[in-house]
Order: sequence, then structure tokens, then C-alpha cells
Amino acid sequence: MKIILDNREITLSNTDDKSFFWVLEKVTDLLEKDGRMLFDVYIDGKGMDYYECFNKEQIGVVEFISKSPKIIILESLGGMRDFISKYFDALIAIAGSFNSNRNTDAVEFLLEVENGLEWVYNVLASIKENTAIDFRYPEFDMMFLEYRTILEKVQECIESGDYIGGLTLLEVEMSSELIFLQENLDTYMKDIIDEEIDEYKYN
Repeated sequence: MKIILDNREITLSNTDDKSFFWVLEKVTDLLEKDGRMLFDVYIDGKGMDYYECFNKEQIGVVEFISKSPKIIILESLGGMRDFISKYFDALIAIAGSFNSNRNTDAVEFLLEVENGLEWVYNVLASIKENTAIDFRYPEFDMMFLEYRTILEKVQECIESGDYIGGLTLLEVEMSSELIFLQENLDTYMKDIIDEEIDEYKYN
């Protein structure tokens, strides 16, 4: 099995009796030591999702692609901007569905929004872990904590079947946090780009 990491062939010792997922773990460890994250994996030119199971003996070439955490964050922030721009229309659609007694549709929309908000939370957590944004902007840290608290309340409402209560939290409390995020995204992105450039210069 030939192993390619970021367009360079690498050699791992004692792989003959090891599984593919052992190789995956070793590559991930190498990247973490270098301050990078595994972004994608291709096996003989196809993504991992293409395969239902892995037989290491049948693999010709496995290609690992990494990115720095900050680059992944920047790409995610573009998606976050799109999510926020659609968020308020989604709330109107959910409320309209409830008002029209289309409760099944309303709950499906609500769950989609919840999933999106959880993804946003994960991006914010990555910003906190991998950048200096929370040190540079104390209000980011305050927003992050408030966002997490509201999201937990929304999830509790949904789990208990209190969908209207969850929607109310989204309309009032979560909306203000997302507006704050929307207003500050450009500043955060610029600072993260500057951090990435500085790291590139000195590494």
C-alpha cells in the first residue's frame, strides 16, 4: 500500500500486519504533531464514503490531505455566513407551519435548524481552541458561553417535545447571538487570516 500525505509519499514502519485504520490513526498523529488536521482521504482515487468495508491488501494508493485548523475554520466561517443569512427565514417557515397545523413539517424544519446551530457551535469551539480570537475579543468568549447555554435549552425543549418553547428561544435569545456573530464575522476572519500568515512566515 502506497501512502501519500499532502502530495508526498511517506513510509510507516511495520504496517504489514496492521489494519487500514491503524494507518489512519498514525497519519492523524503525525499531523497533530505538525499542528495540522486531516481534511480528506482518498483510496485508489475514491473517497472513503465509496467503500462499505476496507481490505488493506486490496488498496493500491491511499492519499491523505491535510489543512491547518485556521484554514478549515475560515472555510467554515463562509458556511456560517450562509447559515445565518437563511436562519431567520427558516424561523418564519417553522412558525408558519405550526400556525397551519403542519406540525410534522415544522418539527422537521426545527430539527434541521438545531443541527445547523450545533455545527455553528462546533466551529465556534474550534475558533476558541485554535485561534487567539477569544483573547483579543473578550465579548467573543461571553457570546460563546451564552450561545452554548441557549443551544442546550433549545435541545432540552426539543427532547421534551416542547417545540413552541424551543422556537421561542430561537426567535428571541439565539437570534441576538447570531446577529452579533453576523456583525463580527468579517473582523474574525481578517484576524484569523493574519494569524495564519504569521504562522506561515515563522514556520
